[in-house]
Amino acid sequence: MPQRIIGVTKKLIETASREFLKNGFENSSVRTIAQKAQTSPRAIYTRFENKEALFEAIINPAYSDFMELFKNDKIIYWENAEKGSLPEKPEDYYIKYLDFAYKHKKQFQLLLTCAKGSRFESFTEKLAQLDLDFLQTYLPRVLSNQKDFSTDLLKNWCISDSSRKLFFESITYSFYQNLFIPFIKEMTFEDAKDYIIKLTQFYSAGISKM
Repeated sequence: MPQRIIGVTKKLIETASREFLKNGFENSSVRTIAQKAQTSPRAIYTRFENKEALFEAIINPAYSDFMELFKNDKIIYWENAEKGSLPEKPEDYYIKYLDFAYKHKKQFQLLLTCAKGSRFESFTEKLAQLDLDFLQTYLPRVLSNQKDFSTDLLKNWCISDSSRKLFFESITYSFYQNLFIPFIKEMTFEDAKDYIIKLTQFYSAGISKM
């Protein structure tokens, strides 16, 4: 078996990253990446199963770390809700997520703007669905444990009400689709924080009226 040349994997990842950022996942070619890295497609396929695996190698571990952070936050949020406690400033969660994106700029540029055609293209939709899954799992417990729970969101939600359920699904997907817009538009982080506070307050105020 021929030995791998030292440094080729690093060069491939750097070259692929530039190519994906320039053309997007869908329009990037393994052959072109190999040519620009001064190697062959075979060198890519001996290291990565396919183009998507190469894309994943670039966005990880930022992607994996973010998903772990997001899921852990949801667990903590709902465990506290079961005890009758919700955060006074829910926007702090979303500022934290935006901060994560800014600190992992290249990976999140790829994830949010260049992932079409890969399994990562529905990133924000995945976040929304995870949020809804946690809601569906935990809310019945919260409502049964906290009969006098005063939060309007929890008091007004009704799992059996199909129109209300559809509304919450739509509003949740919309929220996450808009969450990273400041990052995509390359706003300063301070302006992005202000945006997130307004976005969260807007959605929370609307939901509380349901």
